Amino acid sequence: MPHNSDVNISDLKKFLKQKFMMKDLGKLRYFLSIEVIQSPKGTWLLQRQYALNKLSEYGMTGCKPISIPLQQNVKLNVNEENLMKDTTMCNHIIGSLIYMTITRPDLSYAIGMVSQFMQTPWKPHLDAMRRILRYIKHTLQCGIFYEVKSQLQVHGYTNANWASNVSDKGSTSGFMFFFGSGVVSWSSKKNQQLHYQARK
Repeated sequence: MPHNSDVNISDLKKFLKQKFMMKDLGKLRYFLSIEVIQSPKGTWLLQRQYALNKLSEYGMTGCKPISIPLQQNVKLNVNEENLMKDTTMCNHIIGSLIYMTITRPDLSYAIGMVSQFMQTPWKPHLDAMRRILRYIKHTLQCGIFYEVKSQLQVHGYTNANWASNVSDKGSTSGFMFFFGSGVVSWSSKKNQQLHYQARK
């Protein structure tokens, strides 16, 4: 006896075929550089091949893997006197890293840090980007897993560091929310520094 959900899916496919020219390609396996691995235990969302392609593109295939994306307590700032003349490479790397956050919440904070300097990069910023790529090589198997038997409860975490930015004393806040075993919403962003004028 087919499961009710299987019947509903079959009915939906029949309806769509009546309205559109389409064919059934089977279970989703790869979409927009996102690998989808389905099993009886659950579903994985990964970007392994995309990451490998980018490591090759940026000459990082043979780099030494590391287990932490940024050095502890790293403070990145702007150096107007030593800016890179050509920012093309930095912008390409940042764009690729941002796309990887679709399935890699663990990259959000580090990428948020370096992306602040897309327009004014200098060597330490490029070094930080390459360090993130080395971390990605070490964690190619990481992604999001939605377990079939997990309890369907919502829980979340949030944190912030106060006045951590050395350039403007802005703070960075982040959150992550789970539905069951899988993360469904996350963010790490720098907050604008607010200035208050004291009343006399």
